[in-house]
Amino acid sequence: MNKEIVEFVASHAEDAIVFDDCDSALIGYGLRIGLEPVAIYCHQLLVEHFIGQGMSEEEAVEYVDYNIVGSWVGERTPIILYQP
Repeated sequence: MNKEIVEFVASHAEDAIVFDDCDSALIGYGLRIGLEPVAIYCHQLLVEHFIGQGMSEEEAVEYVDYNIVGSWVGERTPIILYQP
C-alpha cells in the first residue's frame, strides 16, 4: 500500500521534499493556496519507523520532534500530521 502512496505523491507533487528512508510514514500530499504541494507525514508512523530502527519510544519521539518536526527547509517543508 505505501508504495502506492509514494508513487502518488511523486506523480502529483514531484518536487515535494521527502524524508530519506521514511516512506512508511508518508500519507499523502497537501496543497496550500499560492504554494507548491508538500508531502504529509504521520507523526505516529514516523515514531514507529524509528522504533523499528532500534530506538526506544522515548528516543524516537525526541528524534522526530527535534529533527523532523523542528526542521524548516523552506516552503516545501513537509507537513507533520498529528492524530488522536
